Amino acid sequence: MTQRTMHRRRFLQLSGATTAAVVLAACGGPEPEVITEEPAAAPAAEEEAPAQTVMEDAEAPSQYSESPRLAEMVANGDLPPVTERLPVSPLVLPRESIGEYGGLVRQIHLDPSSFVSQYGWFSERMLTYSDQDLKTIKSNLFASWEISDDATYYTFHLHEGMRWSTGDLVTTGDVDFWWNSVATHPEVASSVWWVYRHGGENMVLDIHDDYSFSVTFAAPFGNFPAYLTRRIQGDFLLPSNYLKQFHADFADEDDLAAMLEESEYETWVQLLSNVRSGRSVWGTRPNSPEYPMLSAWIVDQEPQQGLVLMKRNPYYWKVDTSGQQLPYVEDLRIDFVANHDIATQKTIQGELDYVGPHDVSIARYPLYKENEPNQHYQVMDYTSCMTDRYTLYPCHTLTEDLVLREIVQHPNFVKALNVAIDREEINQNLFFGLAKMGQLAPMPNSQYYEPKYAENWSQYDPDLANQLLDDMGLTERNGDGFRLRPDGDVLKFNIEHAGPRVGVATHEFTEIVVTFWREVGIEASTKEIQISLYNERWSQGLVHCGCWHADRCTDTLLPVEMRWFIPTNIGQGGPAPEWGRWFRSNGQDGEEPPAAIQTLYDHYNTMNTVIDDAERVAAGKKIFDWLADNPLAVGSVSESPAPLIFPKTMRNLPAAGKPVGWDTYGISTYHPEAFYYEGGVS
Repeated sequence: MTQRTMHRRRFLQLSGATTAAVVLAACGGPEPEVITEEPAAAPAAEEEAPAQTVMEDAEAPSQYSESPRLAEMVANGDLPPVTERLPVSPLVLPRESIGEYGGLVRQIHLDPSSFVSQYGWFSERMLTYSDQDLKTIKSNLFASWEISDDATYYTFHLHEGMRWSTGDLVTTGDVDFWWNSVATHPEVASSVWWVYRHGGENMVLDIHDDYSFSVTFAAPFGNFPAYLTRRIQGDFLLPSNYLKQFHADFADEDDLAAMLEESEYETWVQLLSNVRSGRSVWGTRPNSPEYPMLSAWIVDQEPQQGLVLMKRNPYYWKVDTSGQQLPYVEDLRIDFVANHDIATQKTIQGELDYVGPHDVSIARYPLYKENEPNQHYQVMDYTSCMTDRYTLYPCHTLTEDLVLREIVQHPNFVKALNVAIDREEINQNLFFGLAKMGQLAPMPNSQYYEPKYAENWSQYDPDLANQLLDDMGLTERNGDGFRLRPDGDVLKFNIEHAGPRVGVATHEFTEIVVTFWREVGIEASTKEIQISLYNERWSQGLVHCGCWHADRCTDTLLPVEMRWFIPTNIGQGGPAPEWGRWFRSNGQDGEEPPAAIQTLYDHYNTMNTVIDDAERVAAGKKIFDWLADNPLAVGSVSESPAPLIFPKTMRNLPAAGKPVGWDTYGISTYHPEAFYYEGGVS
């Protein structure tokens, strides 16, 4: 019925050493020296470098020092001494080695509206996970915390003397402003994030003094600290001294009116929202230079034409064990490039110092390695912490095609979609055979993992797929061999995706899948659309089948965000946006899901409620036990290679083989503020 096309593996075999020339010809510019005598080996799947030996805790140093650049500013009277800029007790960050100051890290981004590969460089969260076990929650923006026996009452302590990048003190006044003047303000916020309404009511904030506060929930919330590893500046901490000038409850009325007149906005709420729009919950976008920050690097100049220049934050609140104020690296330069071909050209010509997870393609791994000996960069081999690099989400709550909606909701349909696919072909074509095939499931190193979660319905069995579809009554076919729906129309099933925003090989992946689905009588197709349109159409229930990556599968994020596994999400992916809308609104909006789905929500609520981790894991496994028999999504491969590009002279990097991805917030969990150039220069 359909003819197989030549996919990535065969293309690589035929093109081999000519790939670099093709890339450069497409991009223009000088041709670098390329080593082509022997093809580079793909990354070893099993080999893993020993983990770094890093102390988890260290005593505060007796004295502090700073970078020469800042020392010169102090000497010139342009900056207070380092002891006045640091907290009373700075956060001490032990690393493998004491670093040296200096250097520039050159990076690129491919989306002018989002810095998805760079967020790890300037993302600071309330709490963080240890980079040693990725399980232990540690202090970060919050210095310490206590929890009541019933897990309803939390007390948090800030670092006394910690300052914003402008020099203003960070105090509980910033917490109070965030909660009462933004997050719950009737004019500013349309709703309160469901996590802060745990138990069905808004949490209660109590300010104790300048550096300590408490929150009280209406129900036990033992998992709350894990949620705080997700929240950066913008939740709990807003620079109130700066933002009050844009808020009608605090600003001079005439001054605010004048700012509105000069702006393009009609209301102060719109103006305030615009001022804050540079910050993101995930820290994926840098702010304008005047916006107070808590990150290691801050914007130096107003971004122009996609170029972002960042400099060290003179008020950064972490030090190394010798007392040197971090970060070590002086500056970051982030250039916008139009596509992955240009990014590859810049990489192999040595024009970049860091190429992140959304900008490196495993398909171009041989090209990176071939040119590595002649350039200053090194290819570091990590493991993707995505349970599935590409996951397909049949929409169970389609809002227009109600006949197709009933078909998708039939328990046989998603099972048939799963077993119709040869995952080995995907693995060989897109990942050099180095990934592991399996269903959407927790990663094997997770406490929540059981082999059946990954294995069930992951076999290639087109006969079973046909039988499952036949048993649904979809036995009639047209002259082209495609199945007919109950209403007599052809069974069409369209995949929509956002292309490189999901992954470099998204189009190739979906083309392979479409081929297999067509072979069992489904007239499948695939289409790439802009990310904004994709999110809009998906959230409205208009996409037959979405495609996204599936992270949040390790013990850092799985207990917090199960959005890919059960329908708690509205945008990007997940099984059912209308059920997700119902869940997030506590049943006030969206569509009430079937009883079986609501039982999954009950287990998820148990995961959030309990303090004991064993109880949390037991509740989570009840979810995965059900999904093993009733898949809601279509997984492909997991544990794929995740190469990143770093300079050969950069130190304190995460050890090879470590997981990298959204669960580790890119490289954020590995503390890039402590990366440094040997010799201090790039």
